[in-house]
Amino acid sequence: MARDALKEARKVQLMEATIDCIAARGFADLTLADVARAAGLSVGIVNFYFRSKDVLLIETLRHLVNDYIQQTNENFRNAGSSAAAQIDAMIESDFHRTIANRKRVTVWYAFWGETRWRPEFLKICQELSDTFHQETREVFARLVVEGGYRDIDADVIARGFDAMIDGLWLDMLINPKAVERDAAKLVVRTFLAGIFPNEFGRQSTGGAAAKAATA
Repeated sequence: MARDALKEARKVQLMEATIDCIAARGFADLTLADVARAAGLSVGIVNFYFRSKDVLLIETLRHLVNDYIQQTNENFRNAGSSAAAQIDAMIESDFHRTIANRKRVTVWYAFWGETRWRPEFLKICQELSDTFHQETREVFARLVVEGGYRDIDADVIARGFDAMIDGLWLDMLINPKAVERDAAKLVVRTFLAGIFPNEFGRQSTGGAAAKAATA
């Protein structure tokens, strides 16, 4: 058990070092020696845990995905049972400081940019995207019913919600001084207030603004 825990900790150390390296210099110039140096380990240790650079990159992407899922699940556990509360938990998760920071967003976009040429990356990202969209669509469908709304397509709203999150992440990446996490959350809640005023109308004006001011 102790040996397994040590092995897992070492792998996480190397994957986090890979994230640091990608954020600093991108994919093109990344070497296993760079990762070893960032982790304070030897290249032999990197090769022991990951037989190639490609394997290390694939496992690093899976590590990012698992961190994202873990944060989302934690927020869901702490949310109420209503659909509105769970959507709010999604927003908090997507802009949590451990998820939506410039380093990690940079690395996410680096991997997304490589999906056209890396089928392994594409498969992992598609699976996450499909799962997240399905879960988002289901919770919006419940919100439509719980709120007594009519003529609202939950699938359309979920796609708009997902696209807005991605777009705000991009804004945070290219113009971090203009878009901060609290401001991004307010943007999403204001969008939702126009569709679900009973659940998000108060948040998008006084409630969310006050929350952002005290965060």
